[in-house]
Amino acid sequence: MQTYRLVLLTLGTGLACVTACGSGDDGPVPVSGATTTVATVSSAAPTAKCGVDLAAPVIGSAIATLPAEPITKAPWATDPASFRGTFDPCATLSAVIITVQGATGSSPEQVLLFHQGDFVGAATRDSHGFTAMDPGRTTHDTVGVTYKTPGSCNACPDGTITPVQFHWDGKQVQMIGTPPK
Repeated sequence: MQTYRLVLLTLGTGLACVTACGSGDDGPVPVSGATTTVATVSSAAPTAKCGVDLAAPVIGSAIATLPAEPITKAPWATDPASFRGTFDPCATLSAVIITVQGATGSSPEQVLLFHQGDFVGAATRDSHGFTAMDPGRTTHDTVGVTYKTPGSCNACPDGTITPVQFHWDGKQVQMIGTPPK
């Protein structure tokens, strides 16, 4: 069983980088202004199971940090059966769409973003109805989402949608496009 040293570099921005080094490695070069924490674990230590997991406990923990939906004042639903998305603890960027408790088809929804399984925040400040994942615009580091454009026919299959992407740039999420108002 090989032993690994995990080195956590904490930068002034609150960003952390974890590096695993074999027992014979000297480890990473310290970053100026970074605080380094070292822990030793064996290769038998449990690792996150990769793949889409909408029942992962971190999703519920993320929802618990959110205030109630601001317009309806309704709390966010916590039942994984109501979630849609791509949450994968191994993905560079993944997302979960949540809605409010007692939701209907037009209820407010919010997109929660996760970087390698860690909650990094809601995709937008405002919640939107009729939000959907956009698989054609989603990659390992980019999440594609479509929002139904207000004033568009809600029940029509040809309603106008606004595509937006959220991209992990190596440090934080960058929005590509603008969600509807």
